[in-house]
Amino acid sequence: MTNAALSPERDFFISYTRSDRPWAEWIGWILEAAGYSVFIDAWDFRPGANFVTEMDKGTRCRQTIAVLSQAYLDARYTKSEWAAAFADDPQGDGRKLIPVRIEDFDPSGLLKSIVYVDFVGVTSSEVATERLLQALKERGKPTTPPIFPGELNLEVTADPSSERKKPEQQPRFPVPDSFNPFLPLSGGLEDPSRFFNCKSSLNHIFELLNSGSSVALIGRRNMGKSSTLWAVKHLASERLQVPRNPIRLNLAMIFSEQEFYEYLCKALNMKITYGTQFIRAIYRQNFKLLLLLDNLERMKQEGFTYKIRQELRVLAEGSDAPLKLVLTARRSLDYLFPEGYIDGQTSPFEGITVELHVPSWSADTCRDFISSRLASSSVQFSNQEIAQLVSNSDGNPQKLTRACHALYTQYCEF
Repeated sequence: MTNAALSPERDFFISYTRSDRPWAEWIGWILEAAGYSVFIDAWDFRPGANFVTEMDKGTRCRQTIAVLSQAYLDARYTKSEWAAAFADDPQGDGRKLIPVRIEDFDPSGLLKSIVYVDFVGVTSSEVATERLLQALKERGKPTTPPIFPGELNLEVTADPSSERKKPEQQPRFPVPDSFNPFLPLSGGLEDPSRFFNCKSSLNHIFELLNSGSSVALIGRRNMGKSSTLWAVKHLASERLQVPRNPIRLNLAMIFSEQEFYEYLCKALNMKITYGTQFIRAIYRQNFKLLLLLDNLERMKQEGFTYKIRQELRVLAEGSDAPLKLVLTARRSLDYLFPEGYIDGQTSPFEGITVELHVPSWSADTCRDFISSRLASSSVQFSNQEIAQLVSNSDGNPQKLTRACHALYTQYCEF
């Protein structure tokens, strides 16, 4: 049980209509993972409770998040939920009501005047997470200092080797994002031509897979784990000694064991089955699979039990098993799933996975990344700018990419 479940007054009440439940649950999970307390009927309305009194608890939360869609506005009961928050704070001074738009439409009526968090067009859970959590902060101040504007006007610095291109040598029109070499800004790289600094780790991963082991990539957020999964998927056909069908699944968008099995069955074009029936079907049809699971922390949340992790173990145990795994997580699997140590059984992934730590990028790696992305561009960053970008990145690939993207955009606006 989380601390949120014990709190009489929680941080956020999530208001939504039934068709938008996946969005509501995803938002709730992200918020609780970030340390907030959440009240959401999908998790908190338990059998025997009174619907009206439970909903009243929700409206007494400090703030209300409205999962905004046309269906939400048309729904019969949601009006009273967001209206209660609006009535408590009609001027928006306390930000009692925070809409999150998940559908491309223009809110009408009173909601039209409230600034919303926009998820429309967002296909990356990492981008949506950052956008949501940033919106809840008191201010939108960035975490890293911006580039000093005066540097952008320097044609020659004290160091001749750090000379910056003159404005007349740069494009005289805004360059569309598609031309910016520092893309994407979040999520995994899916294009093999864009992979960077993963040759050594890929060699190690395929060496372990070919020896019969599964692999867990462990590292902090935005360190390239998702990109590595895409690289493994692209290279599986040529690097695996035993051919396997690679299936990549981002667990951040899966909310139950049932959804997990349904996704796999659809990917394999087989009849939808669950648990032991799924295992028997895999053995019966002699499938050889490489399952790439991103954000394994999701299996620690409500909707997943020890059983599904044990079922994965059954399929993955043994050098010639039907299933091999490549997993990503921010913490060791022993920390995430300690149940084996609690009940005296074997921890579900113990002995079948080898954990590989994903380290921060070194300063040299950061510089090589910048050089590789600018290699085919007429824009070149100065030595001073590169030094500042590397220093501010803290060895985090995504942070470095975003800072480079912003600087490149400034160059193109001359």
